[in-house]
Amino acid sequence: MTLYSCYETNVIIEEPYTGVSGFCIVENYDHTYQKELPRFRKFDFKAYGLPYEDTPEKRYLGIGNMSSTEEDLGFSWGIDNVLLQSENEAFEIRDEFYSKEHCDLVWVRIHGSVVAAPEGYQFCGHDITYIPNAEGAFSMINDCMFICKWHGCDSEGTAFLDYFRSLNENGLFDDANTALAYMKHYLSFDWSERGNYCICEVFRKK
Repeated sequence: MTLYSCYETNVIIEEPYTGVSGFCIVENYDHTYQKELPRFRKFDFKAYGLPYEDTPEKRYLGIGNMSSTEEDLGFSWGIDNVLLQSENEAFEIRDEFYSKEHCDLVWVRIHGSVVAAPEGYQFCGHDITYIPNAEGAFSMINDCMFICKWHGCDSEGTAFLDYFRSLNENGLFDDANTALAYMKHYLSFDWSERGNYCICEVFRKK
């Protein structure tokens, strides 16, 4: 397993990483899309999978839309429990503090891990994110090509088009090599997000 650190444009340091795995709670993409639609329609800019049409043409089912409460309910994710080890506990937390209707449960592991996925969960694809249990769930795929919350993408909507077209039906990359190539391409732009990244394998219940 590998940790990719980038704090200068196009300078990526690779280090061995022990990795993490577990369950996390994410917003249902269709719910997120409809919630974000009014914000994106203020701009005359239609590119990649950004909200513009009434329904999404391609969905993103990674971990970049980690759930958050709309008001303070006395609960927050801690550094040590972003990825939960118990499916039952994760569902209980979702139902009590978030939304059973608008939130999904996913299981994630770092690419290269030998930890077996839980029974009944199937592989959806590769995401490129901050380390989920330490720095949140910022996703290069999500923020650049689906729901821009931080930096967004190129104003022409062309710099990542080939990569966008290669995303699978889940809005993720089928293979880790393509995910790595996309990560390097993304980090070659001086506006891109800096930090410690890993290539994640995302699983959802069948």
